Amino acid sequence: MRAAVAHQSFNATQLHLLKMFSFTKTEQTLQDLKKLLRNFYIQQVENEVDNYKIDDKILNEHLRTPYK
Repeated sequence: MRAAVAHQSFNATQLHLLKMFSFTKTEQTLQDLKKLLRNFYIQQVENEVDNYKIDDKILNEHLRTPYK
């Protein structure tokens, strides 16, 4: 019995990554590529966090619901 697979198109980034991964010949190359991508996305998140401004009022506000 065949598993149902949804038809989905790949975007340009996904296609490029598939091509890159097709050239991996060793486990070490695969691990290096994965590490490179992980570090790239970590840097992207860090940049977003650095750009995010948090209001001091929000930081000092007590957000828990008081118990009755």
